[in-house]
Amino acid sequence: MIKKLILFTSIIMCMSFTKGTNTPSNNRYIKSGENLTFTASYSMSGIMTDIAEVKMVTSTIKTKTRELLRLKCTASTYTNWDSFFKVRDLYESYVDPNSLKPSLYKRSIEEGTYKKELKYLFKRKSGIAVSTLNKKGYKDYKVDVPIDSKTLDIVSSIYNARILDYESMPKGATSVLDVIVDSEVQTVSIKYLGKESVQVAKDGKKECYKLSLAFGGKEIEDIKGGKYIWITADNDRLPALIKADIPVGSIQIRLSNYTK
Repeated sequence: MIKKLILFTSIIMCMSFTKGTNTPSNNRYIKSGENLTFTASYSMSGIMTDIAEVKMVTSTIKTKTRELLRLKCTASTYTNWDSFFKVRDLYESYVDPNSLKPSLYKRSIEEGTYKKELKYLFKRKSGIAVSTLNKKGYKDYKVDVPIDSKTLDIVSSIYNARILDYESMPKGATSVLDVIVDSEVQTVSIKYLGKESVQVAKDGKKECYKLSLAFGGKEIEDIKGGKYIWITADNDRLPALIKADIPVGSIQIRLSNYTK
């Protein structure tokens, strides 16, 4: 069950509207120096048990030709759960600071005894992302994944979701995105449900945009039931809360601390 929670924690980062009239084009909210900490919990009997921590940090990276925004995410089980199923995952996306479109994505996972490294080099003019895989039995295994101009990776997608103009969206508006997951393009459908107040870290309740999610693709086909995310309706656009039902119980990922 911990593995399913960490999988959902990772996949939940692929939430944004990337097709249609609401496609983000200018970032006014996500800046370098942001640090978000989340607590991931699981419940089978109605009582949530905290089992893992997720961190999302932004920083500026300068190359020879341009400046990029580094979006770094880590997911780790708490030490008292490591003997049951140890998770130490790292996800990084290097994006344009204005459009938040990725140029490079890196993933390094350690889950139990399983280890894997994956990299996507986005070549948008050529319509491909070059995927490079390293794991047991594979060394520098390369695949060209067809993409379009709006295709995102897991990490950059949730940041794109935060910069949308929700105020101009009618309640019930739905959109679909394409996101690369394990060298395959998969889909996420998202519906805007209006506003709702939820607890935001230690700040008390704040008004948030509420979204419901529907996934496609083999990686998450067994995550059933309702799946929701709340994003603060202010200039911080914080992902405050994520909830999902699964075949046995429910999972929750809540923002526990942040600095801007």
